[in-house]
Amino acid sequence: MTHAVQNNKALKEALYKELELQLDLSIQGISVDADEISKLNSDYGHTLSIVSDAYPLAYNFVDGKIKGPGFDTGFRKQNDSIYGLEAEEGKPVIYKYGKNKTRIGQIEFRNETRHPLLDLTTRDGVPFHTIATVRQDGQVHVNYSQECVLKDKGEDCYFCNYSVRNATLKTPKQVGEVFSTLYEAGVGKHLNLTSGFLYERKELDYYLDVAEEIQSRTGLKEFRATAVVGAPLDFSVIDKYKEAGYFSIRMNVEIWDQNIWNTICPGKRKHCGGWDNWVKALEYAVDVFGKGRVASNIVGGIEPKNSILEGIEYKASKGIIGSASTWRAVAGSVLEGHRSPETSWHFDLQQKIAGIYKRYGFSFSDLHNVSPTAGLAVTIFQIDQGDFDDNGLRPWQYP
Repeated sequence: MTHAVQNNKALKEALYKELELQLDLSIQGISVDADEISKLNSDYGHTLSIVSDAYPLAYNFVDGKIKGPGFDTGFRKQNDSIYGLEAEEGKPVIYKYGKNKTRIGQIEFRNETRHPLLDLTTRDGVPFHTIATVRQDGQVHVNYSQECVLKDKGEDCYFCNYSVRNATLKTPKQVGEVFSTLYEAGVGKHLNLTSGFLYERKELDYYLDVAEEIQSRTGLKEFRATAVVGAPLDFSVIDKYKEAGYFSIRMNVEIWDQNIWNTICPGKRKHCGGWDNWVKALEYAVDVFGKGRVASNIVGGIEPKNSILEGIEYKASKGIIGSASTWRAVAGSVLEGHRSPETSWHFDLQQKIAGIYKRYGFSFSDLHNVSPTAGLAVTIFQIDQGDFDDNGLRPWQYP
């Protein structure tokens, strides 16, 4: 075995260890004492003051080999966690408590400063940064409304606390203007457009209006964007997203076991034609968009692992990129108070999903071009491929 191969193997093992640690931290959460926050440098203190269970903040270990953006772990407060944050010379450091107190390492939050273009305002006077976020890899994320009609109907998914009553709706003109400005400046490369269910399933009209605005401003016939939508009853609707210029489409089935799905996702069952219709819509979308341009997430940790893997494998066999997010019971959801499986359960699941990606010939670009985050399985896939640079895992950049 050559020295280079040995180094490569050691790096992979270090990356796996770091990734699993970050996964454990995201599941367990981190306790944060107000006295420790007061000892931090002002920038860190301000950042930590806005962390919430619903909005964990992305971070890196200062001496780590994995630098974001990319994987879906984050800093989340949890008062009774085995992990805690302490200030050292004004900087945040994570410790693990127990029989022996162990220093885990210093962290730094990602994207602490927003791009100057986000300080601009739209033509109707709305700040760009209230419309979209832009990551270092060039992804522009827009959640155009935080209201979901399923909540009002008492039919929201059991794992979800998404809906905010009377939430502000960002207009298609605003979204189109912001993304086009970022795109033409070479800052925004890929748009991820999402929301909850709109009243009377009006999301198609919204997405088409956004597309028209982007096309009129940029001259692009097709633009790098993922439309995150619910499965339609009329499959010709899927053709319209493609015709409008969207590059890829995501329809998150959430649960693969049909019986569990019927219980956990009552609104999707009632308004999207049932589980069979959802799966058929995904298969139809591959015929329209092509292999690797259709995706669907499963909420990992609610149903048995073999069921999740069955779903990921089935979707992959049809050209659909399946992912599994790491479920944590959130306040305000029906499943509040329930516990997620152990970290080792989740990590093993993600490793097996990465293996499925490899078996079915998905490329690294495919895996990024349909998802708001790369996800743990995609990061593991990259590690397995040996996609490194001198500093560790090579940061992804949209073309």
